[in-house]
Amino acid sequence: MNYILGERETGAGRHVVSVDGELDMTAAPELRDAIHAAIDAGAVTVVVDLDDVTFIDSTAIGVLMAARQRLRQAGGSLELVCGEPNVVRILEIVGIRAVAGAS
Repeated sequence: MNYILGERETGAGRHVVSVDGELDMTAAPELRDAIHAAIDAGAVTVVVDLDDVTFIDSTAIGVLMAARQRLRQAGGSLELVCGEPNVVRILEIVGIRAVAGAS
């Protein structure tokens, strides 16, 4: 199953990865690969659009936190966009801030 809805560069050094469905241990490797590909292609800022995600587990959160760390070490940033209240709540519990609305 494909969990990545789309990937696009939105400007110099900025890349958006859009995700759909349940972001769990099955989907996490695909998310990790998409984020790594963006970074390897020169993205300094990676935006992960979680607006269509209905569930997120600790494996996927670990992928996001590792990506955030990798980007920070390179002087970049990871930005999350999410309007799903249940997913936002989980992210807040683990200390990750997401911006509401679509990117």
